[in-house]
Amino acid sequence: MRYYAPGTRKGNRTYVVRGYVNGQQVEKVLEATKLSDAKKEAGDFFAAIRGRAPDEIVTFRNAAAAFSEAKRLGKQDVAYIKRLVAFFGDRPVTEIVGADLIAAAHALGHGTTDANKNRAVITPGSAILHYASDQGWCQVRRFRRLSVSRRSPRKPVSGETVRLLLANTTGHQHLFIAWLYETGQRITASLKLRRDDLDLRAGMAMVTSSKTDDHGQIGLSPELVAMLSNSPLLPTGRVFPWGDRHNVYRWLKPLCARLGVSYTPHQSRHAMATDLRALGYDMKAIAERGLWRDERSAGRYVHHRSTAVGERGVVLLLPGKKVTRGEPG
Repeated sequence: MRYYAPGTRKGNRTYVVRGYVNGQQVEKVLEATKLSDAKKEAGDFFAAIRGRAPDEIVTFRNAAAAFSEAKRLGKQDVAYIKRLVAFFGDRPVTEIVGADLIAAAHALGHGTTDANKNRAVITPGSAILHYASDQGWCQVRRFRRLSVSRRSPRKPVSGETVRLLLANTTGHQHLFIAWLYETGQRITASLKLRRDDLDLRAGMAMVTSSKTDDHGQIGLSPELVAMLSNSPLLPTGRVFPWGDRHNVYRWLKPLCARLGVSYTPHQSRHAMATDLRALGYDMKAIAERGLWRDERSAGRYVHHRSTAVGERGVVLLLPGKKVTRGEPG
């Protein structure tokens, strides 16, 4: 339920409440002028009308509207749900099963990867139907996603590429490339970094995860601390001047094209995990550095790297090479 205080909705003198009953939106002007009284009055009102219509059919459209009203959705999520509503329409939520979501994924995501079908169709569709079951509009069900490899297709950025990018940037762009490479933080979380999050004397930064809401402190190298110290202060209090990742790509993509390199900020995250693993760090330490919720998630970003082993090179089998070590019988 959503409450509108007096004076916030068409000059209302008392509280107005809006909610959903069996998938249908209901709005009522209450008599209460205090929020505590409004919640009690609204609770009694919705309990009464819910009892009068227990068998009302709730459609996917109804459930999606209720879900959207209850959650804080981003623009991309809204777009995903809009396509799902167009696909399922007024079909009752009691009739939709896992096979229907799979069919929707292949229809709406035709020509895309299974990972994208999961992200754009099955995940939001499952969330709506789980929400519907929580409201008692349908039975509880499990929905399986399309099988995809847990190994990320992205590759870690090479040191040579980052070195070239650093050599051809200045100011905040130069700092941003350095920050991403050293810390491995996600682009969205990095753009939210504020000066208040930095303890440069201690060489520490408080970082957050835009995916899990986790947060933690990470250590910074003296070189990165110096870059941050010398970076111009912004009136917003943030470290970087770009509002979102799209504004970053407006200068980053042309730069990469001009230099003839392929690079996305997320490749720095892969490089951080891969390099730390090669340096002997265990998966727990890597997960903590990257704010991954568990070690399995961090493992998707580790690309195994092994140096040549001299005692087992092909040179040992070439003509004229004397084998000086014992060979298994």
